[in-house]
Amino acid sequence: MQLLLFVITVIILLPLLIVGLIIFTYRVRRISIPQKVSGTANEPFGARLWMHAAGTRDDPVAYALAGHLPVYNKLVKFLVIETVRIACRISGYKGSVFAYPGPRPSGLATFISHRTEFFDNSVNEALTNPENPARQFVVLGAGWDTRCYDLPEDTQVKCFEIDMAPTLKAKVKGVQSAGIPHDHVTFVETDFNQRTWLDSLSNKGFDTNVTTHVLWEGVSMYLTENAVLDTLKLVATLPEGSTIAFDYFSREFIDGEPPYDNLSSKRMRQGAGYYSETLTYGISTVKPARDAVEKIVNECGLQLRHFEHTHEEETPPLYAFATAVKQSNN
Repeated sequence: MQLLLFVITVIILLPLLIVGLIIFTYRVRRISIPQKVSGTANEPFGARLWMHAAGTRDDPVAYALAGHLPVYNKLVKFLVIETVRIACRISGYKGSVFAYPGPRPSGLATFISHRTEFFDNSVNEALTNPENPARQFVVLGAGWDTRCYDLPEDTQVKCFEIDMAPTLKAKVKGVQSAGIPHDHVTFVETDFNQRTWLDSLSNKGFDTNVTTHVLWEGVSMYLTENAVLDTLKLVATLPEGSTIAFDYFSREFIDGEPPYDNLSSKRMRQGAGYYSETLTYGISTVKPARDAVEKIVNECGLQLRHFEHTHEEETPPLYAFATAVKQSNN
């Protein structure tokens, strides 16, 4: 009954949603891309906004930030997010698309929820570790992430958000415009494929002798292999107990190998072109899917702590998440 009521409400509000998506696309193509502001950052951000609107995952800071960004201006926020909020409130529907944590195994419609929960857990675990809690928190490729503004209670941590200059400038402008308190956050500009992000951080007060958690969400697939490996190796230079949480696509998917050599998979790979970005890097997820990523992080001086993947019917899995830790050298 709830689903039926939700569908009926959405049908009634559909003209507003369609107009919102048209404006969304226009702003991506005419504002975000020309200004070299990340377009792909809008996808997980929009998913988190929908979860907030449905009442499954509270994210008041993201909701406040929406309306003050290059793509998510106030009109897009109303047309795309508020309409969904209205439909969810009227119907009480909180189905799999909006669920948090989402269903397992997760698929194309729910993997963002899976990914969000995995990274939420990584942050909470690192910052509340009773033995060696992280005292620095780095959001690497921050985009529109808001986890620095919703930290675990009584957490004592120095926060850094690091991204390419155009995206970071847009983020800072949005945070200021939305009136979001941000004095505890240091914003750092870098170029992930050219300048080492650790140098950029160190120039802004980052302490390489302090246990650190690095959140690296939705970035690795757009970088070169060398840039990805260099990032993992840099984390391995940090103190014992430092961690990095990251996600990646299957190399088989990136390269168009079986079972991802069909037309639908090709269209998925081309989807990043909507934002003028290209999927370039992946890690093999051939069974056992954990082995390839574990080998890579070990070779970079880290140990694999957590590993999860999405899986519907495909083998190998399309998408995976991992947390690696710097262990003692003894």
